[in-house]
Amino acid sequence: MKRSLSVFFFLCFSSFLLAFPAFSSRLVSGSHAVSFDSGKAEADKAESGKTEESKAESGRMEKTEEKKEEEEEAKLLAATKTSEKTKQIILKLDHRLSLWNKGEDGRWKKAAEYYSGHGRNGFKKAEERREGDGTTPIGSFPILFSFGQGDKPETEMSYRRISRNSYWSSGRKDYNSWVESGKKIEGEHLIEYPICYQYAMAVGFNQNPAVFGRGSAIFLHIKAPDTWESSGCITLEKEALLELLRLCRDGCYILIIPDASSIGSY
Repeated sequence: MKRSLSVFFFLCFSSFLLAFPAFSSRLVSGSHAVSFDSGKAEADKAESGKTEESKAESGRMEKTEEKKEEEEEAKLLAATKTSEKTKQIILKLDHRLSLWNKGEDGRWKKAAEYYSGHGRNGFKKAEERREGDGTTPIGSFPILFSFGQGDKPETEMSYRRISRNSYWSSGRKDYNSWVESGKKIEGEHLIEYPICYQYAMAVGFNQNPAVFGRGSAIFLHIKAPDTWESSGCITLEKEALLELLRLCRDGCYILIIPDASSIGSY
């Protein structure tokens, strides 16, 4: 009996010794796995931190560049002839349109900026432009007044409400002017443009005197649903135009140029 028990305990002890290395290996392996995962997590966290720092630094650099660009544009505006005529300038620089206010100290400060569209055939000097050529005139022009299909929006600008008799004439007699007529005349019947002319601003291009054939009906208006392009007008999203109306006053000018190097010419 004792011998049998001795054999039994011997076999059990031998089995334990044989199994222990594998069991121990699993424990150690598991321990290493936990250590590896923890190290990887720390490395990922550190890398993520570096990425966030890099993004933040990139953002700071962009803001610095934007500020420098804004300061440079402000100096250029201050040196223009237009700045002597007004305290508000809408600057149309390619697709970028911004509003600038002149402070009591004579410095110009940007108040708002938007993406904008223009003529399908780009820009052309005002004196070279022709009716229907699909270009937006380059130059400095007064904003004459605001207008639209409904009640006056929130604005300090003069406002005209479109009626069924409202036209912008392209006829020789009243070329490039707002005309109220009970009968059809040459030009744009303004009420037929319920989206684009829901709200708009009239640009004082080709005025005093109006040269017949040089171009008429140049406006700042709401863009068409399917395109940013126009026949020569400047287009904006509705929300942008409404904000511009809220910010603008009578006496505002618009400076339309294809690039910043042209600012000093006006």
